[in-house]
Amino acid sequence: MTDVDGVLAIIRLRQHQPADEILDTLTAAGVSRAEVTLPTPGSLEAISRWSGRDGVQIGAGTVRTAAQARDAVAAGAQFLVTPIVSLSVLEEASRLSVPVVCGAASPTEIELAWTHGAAAVKVFPARALGGPAYVRAVREPLDDVPLIATGGVAVDNVTDYRGAGCIGVGVGSALVSEKIVAERNWADLGAAARVFVQAWSRESR
Repeated sequence: MTDVDGVLAIIRLRQHQPADEILDTLTAAGVSRAEVTLPTPGSLEAISRWSGRDGVQIGAGTVRTAAQARDAVAAGAQFLVTPIVSLSVLEEASRLSVPVVCGAASPTEIELAWTHGAAAVKVFPARALGGPAYVRAVREPLDDVPLIATGGVAVDNVTDYRGAGCIGVGVGSALVSEKIVAERNWADLGAAARVFVQAWSRESR
């Protein structure tokens, strides 16, 4: 996952199962990586359906235990994302040869995740921790660790996170919201995804 460069779409739903149109719309807009969180209804089924798609990597999110890691990989997850530093998930993922984007908040947690095999570290919850300024500060002593900002990422701070040194941003409800899914408003989803992708691309040029 150190090849992440851009927008990681996070599909985190509580009331709806992920419709295939979600992924169709995201990929058409230029999103090449999507994470389906395990508490989402039908998450493993969606991962199984989507994992063979060309041009997109599908991961499982909110993975907290080794058993969840095994189930997600068995369903076809190509990477795992944790909300915390879970050494059991890191160990199981290593055994299964699947990369982990490991959630961490403090510099100590970031270093712990990195030294225990995380492919990248998800700074979470980024906005609550101080946003791009926080990322910039922790990158001073930890500049070899690939960071992905998640939590409160919006279109107007994507370029700030890129400028702070992140290799990508995780975007959840600002893209795939319960409202958009309930209304099957794929036009708005596509428009939002394109704006995020373009915002990141502008900064990367």
